Amino acid sequence: MSIIPLVSKIFRVDCSHFIKHRFFMNELIRQKIRQYLVHSFLYYQLDESIISDQHYDEICFEVLQLMETDADAHLLPYHELVKTSLSDDASGFSVRKYPAEIISSAMHLLYQHNPVKSMSFDTFLSRFGYSLS
Repeated sequence: MSIIPLVSKIFRVDCSHFIKHRFFMNELIRQKIRQYLVHSFLYYQLDESIISDQHYDEICFEVLQLMETDADAHLLPYHELVKTSLSDDASGFSVRKYPAEIISSAMHLLYQHNPVKSMSFDTFLSRFGYSLS
């Protein structure tokens, strides 16, 4: 049960600002988690990097900070995967199985980053041992 309606009623205050801030922070954490996992997959599984090591380290640090300060972090998608991998070695090195959504996003991002005009996406995927089916 949410405490926001109760706070609004007891103190007669508008909590819409708090709700908007909470929504923004939740989306920010989700975005950073996806970003961390996508770039971890590219680097540790495919040996491909499209961001600098420094940028990757910043993402890892931001994810750790955001998850430590969010009381509801345990409800986030991929929470256990991220928590375990960032606690073990502060990187995605220990992740062995990535969610399909992350693999798909990573492959699309890599394809867009390295466009080969004469190569179809399916052919591009096959270079890395993946297929559309």
